[in-house]
Amino acid sequence: MLIAGARGLLGQKLVEIFKRESEYELLPCELTAGTEGYIELDITDRQKVLDAVAQERPSVIVNAAAFTDVDRAESERGIAYKVNATAVGHLAEAAKIFNAKLIHISTDYVFNGRKGNYSEDSLPEPLGYYGKSKLAGENLAKAQLDDLAILRTQVLYGFAKGVKKNFVLWVLEKLSGGQKFSVVTDQVGNPTIADELAFAVLKVVKKGAIGLYHVSGFETMSRFEFARQIAEVFGFDPAVISTTTTDKLNQTAKRPMNSSFICLKAQTDLGIAMPSVRDSLTLMKQQMKQAGIKFQ
Repeated sequence: MLIAGARGLLGQKLVEIFKRESEYELLPCELTAGTEGYIELDITDRQKVLDAVAQERPSVIVNAAAFTDVDRAESERGIAYKVNATAVGHLAEAAKIFNAKLIHISTDYVFNGRKGNYSEDSLPEPLGYYGKSKLAGENLAKAQLDDLAILRTQVLYGFAKGVKKNFVLWVLEKLSGGQKFSVVTDQVGNPTIADELAFAVLKVVKKGAIGLYHVSGFETMSRFEFARQIAEVFGFDPAVISTTTTDKLNQTAKRPMNSSFICLKAQTDLGIAMPSVRDSLTLMKQQMKQAGIKFQ
């Protein structure tokens, strides 16, 4: 199994969960060399992708790599498209040539967020370039492959070594610094811990599932409500968090305001049962404590 983006949050969780399964030989890939046990692979380079898959002959390719900076994607469209679309096409081409299954991770940002409760049958209409590039990646994969599973997720969070800041880590940084800060009440979604998304990928592999799946936490809440739960679980006073709205943030890219998912297909086909946000945050807290991280 080849895992692209294996040094990211989801990538590390995938490596961790598949290592427990003795039947899988892992080929974790990263952009630059330097980590023992990892293969250097730039997935935006078509020939390197073809060469790596030809040499290693994985039966499954999981693409957990992405350009996820929503605001930077507006000004760096070329890079965003190369990583989120062109590279997916390379992986799909290699999977087709060498008879591998591709599992690709996508996003709620393919929707406009005007109504929420999006199912796999809902019509995509991305507002910003990040969502447009991710939708293009989905389409490039679908155009080439039948043995393909696309998992859309959202508000992904968790703890792993050296990962860039996600929403929970950002909130904890603010809380640990003793600052008062504001969080938006008008952006609504389903917080998803990366550990559970990795487990969903495992289910896809074991069941041989193909097609499009919405995989996220089952609880719908605003970012403000999510931030308050973070504070409570990690032992901070939630009163230091005040409310604001998206229009006051002057963000470069437009965000979908309510991109909540219906995950019935994933529940039915894959047997996925997500824990509550509070239980997921408690797991993350335990992982951080085991890593020697103090919160206050």
